[in-house]
This record gives sequence, structure tokens and C-alpha cells, in this order.
Amino acid sequence: MDTTTAGASLFWDRAAQGELVFQHCDDCAFVRWPAAGVCPECLGRGFTWKPVEPTGTVWSQVVYHRAYDTSLRERIPYNVALVELTCGVRLLTRLTGFGTADPVGAAVTARFEDTGDGPVPVFAPATGTFAPATGTDVPATGTAEGDVS
Repeated sequence: MDTTTAGASLFWDRAAQGELVFQHCDDCAFVRWPAAGVCPECLGRGFTWKPVEPTGTVWSQVVYHRAYDTSLRERIPYNVALVELTCGVRLLTRLTGFGTADPVGAAVTARFEDTGDGPVPVFAPATGTFAPATGTDVPATGTAEGDVS
């Protein structure tokens, strides 16, 4: 995980405390990610980091059966999802708790998973909003078939 990107270190520091924070424009209140020095909505330069609700909706998801990075070898198959948070920010993340059911459109809540490099937000079904039809979670471990060449 890259924590060196300008402005992103505060995001990761707060993630370590179990909190999602994003920049909020001081002029128009637009919530933005990734961190930037200028608001893309109004071009304002002032901003404040504020916590947001860790809830959102799954927009899309894909399951990878090949490790496109050596750090993912042990997670094959693994998923990548686009989640739109209630505050409007869209995050690329992982899902858990959906089994083989299609999660698109489901309400989700963030929790933090320690990857060894620090905690990252992952999303699970919001309490009481999703009942998987079949299957179990995509396994966290895989086989050598998906190793990076």
C-alpha cells in the first residue's frame, strides 16, 4: 500500500484508528478522494479532513483468479469492488460476506483489515440488508495456478 502519496498519509493514519476520513472543500463542501490540493468542483484550495459514515452501495465487482501483484498470490481468488460511500466518494476496495451472490446494489459497511502493511477498508453487507443466496466467501487463500509469472 502506498502511503507516500501527498495528502494520503492522513487517510492511512486514521484508517489505523478504524476511521474513514476524506478531504471536504471549505468553499463548496465537496468530499473528495484521492486527496488533492484543489477542489475539482469549485477550484477552491481550502479543505478540512473529516470523518465520514463508513456506509455505501456496491456499484460493481470482479473476481480475479490470477495474482496481478505478488502480494496477492495467497488471496487467489480475490475480488475488487467499486463502492460508492454515502458521502459520494467512490473507493476501489474488497468485499467480504457475499459468497457467490451478486453484490451489485447491496448496502455495505466498512471494516478495517490488517494486510501486514497496515489496515485497509474492506466492505461487508450492512447488518440485516443482505442474505446470500448460495455459497460462501471467496476463499482468502488460493493455489499456485494464479501466481504471477
